Amino acid sequence: MRSSTPTPTSTPEARDRLATARALATDAACAEVVRTWSGQGIEPILLKGATTARWLYEEDSRGYVDADLLIAPERVMDAARLLGDLGFRPADGYFSDHAHPWLRGADGAVVDLHVTLWGPSRHPAEVWAELQGWVEPLRIGSVSVRGLNLPARALGLALHAAQHRDDPARREDLRRALERTTLSDWRAAERLAERLRALPMMGVGLDLEPAGRELLARLPLARAGLIADREGAPLAIGLARLARARGVRGRAAVLASALRPPARRRETARREGPTGREGLARRGELARRLAWLLAGAPPTIRALRRSERPRRP
Repeated sequence: MRSSTPTPTSTPEARDRLATARALATDAACAEVVRTWSGQGIEPILLKGATTARWLYEEDSRGYVDADLLIAPERVMDAARLLGDLGFRPADGYFSDHAHPWLRGADGAVVDLHVTLWGPSRHPAEVWAELQGWVEPLRIGSVSVRGLNLPARALGLALHAAQHRDDPARREDLRRALERTTLSDWRAAERLAERLRALPMMGVGLDLEPAGRELLARLPLARAGLIADREGAPLAIGLARLARARGVRGRAAVLASALRPPARRRETARREGPTGREGLARRGELARRLAWLLAGAPPTIRALRRSERPRRP
């Protein structure tokens, strides 16, 4: 017969104490890493952990066991070397384009070293540059570190929920953020997602929660991103931008942007020189862009019509 005596960590109070202890230990390790990096001119951005716990779980226990730190791409190797000096080692058998966990056996500390966020399609250097305007100071232990401001944190939780769609903890984080974040802040988050080219994954994340689906009705670009991802509608976001644009000049700017080839292709065309070949390459890119837009119009129109139909309960 099994004993009915509770184990040391089986009661809610014991679990809360354990979660708090782990969070404090994580904060101490995070402060140590930030202090070491700062001494070498490396200033990270704290993405999750203490920021989420303080924002959404003031009255409840919210444990976290790692510190997610985003680094300027050109300093990632320097940051990794310093982590090694502190006794951290990269986790084996882990493959990711945006982050890699570093573990320290001596105390079990974990640092997720981020080169970018999950969700945006912009280059890591562009993501890093954009986020410089979306941070605020945060105290972790004895050090000050930059954390994401509220709209950026809200976007981060929507992206994280989309990344881990079957994780109840990530869904709970998003649910609480939806309860506590104003429409104005969500609209700012949508603007950031547009600049990062993360609107599809923002839409996917918000669509996971009933309150998020209601919010999408008031965030036309994020809703268009969801339609683009789910329905294969490549022009959905562009049409949403066009509908939102004000006046003739605003609509003309949206159309001009739609006709402009992606930056990497523009750079390739620029390098084609001499001048005659460069102009020919640009005209070729414009023709390909027009063909892409024309091919994308029919599936986008069909997808938008389907999206207007009421969902079955």
